[in-house]
Amino acid sequence: MSNPLPVAVVLSGCGVNDGTEITEAVALIIALSEAGLPYAFHAPDREQAVTDHLSGDTAAGTRSILAESARIARGDIAPLDALQIDKVSALAFPGGFGAARNLTTFATDGEQAQLYPDVARVMRDALAAGTPVLAMCAAPLVLGLAARDAGLRDVDLTVGATAGNPLAAALAAWGQHPVDRPVDGVCVDCARRLISVPAYMCAGANPASIYAAARAAVSALTALAR
Repeated sequence: MSNPLPVAVVLSGCGVNDGTEITEAVALIIALSEAGLPYAFHAPDREQAVTDHLSGDTAAGTRSILAESARIARGDIAPLDALQIDKVSALAFPGGFGAARNLTTFATDGEQAQLYPDVARVMRDALAAGTPVLAMCAAPLVLGLAARDAGLRDVDLTVGATAGNPLAAALAAWGQHPVDRPVDGVCVDCARRLISVPAYMCAGANPASIYAAARAAVSALTALAR
């Protein structure tokens, strides 16, 4: 029997404020491993602005998104440009503010945001092929923008509480349907094969509940693949 195709885990740096949320990334790959699903890491090969996670201030200079993501991937990572959608079984995006800064332009452009070209290409290919896509925390922004650009509307997605949430307002402005869920409450849009879970977008989330969210999302991914 041939080896199963891996889930492509797409990272956006290393650190909640300017990249991938580390607890979510680790919880996700443990959940994938528990489910017997192989995975491979990818990240954009571009420069990113840096946040000092101790002070919260913007740090001097820039860093490579790919090199920063390699910290989580233990060095085993490939550029997002190298990802071929027919070589993976699914895409998975852990959260963190890198989704708003390094995968999309939401951090600077708000509702006028766009996907970066490398992310847009991968998501366009995934939607065209019917490849399942999983997103945690703030990463459903990527799914909402990709759906908008593909002319899809009313896609069910989570980004935490919908009331007073600028991410939820943006999804609605893009023609999508933000839904309220608890921290580990998975939302599956079966028609578009998109899975989302709020994770750290929910107040009071902790590492145990983040792991529960990751397990629930991977379980939904496995069911969708069947």
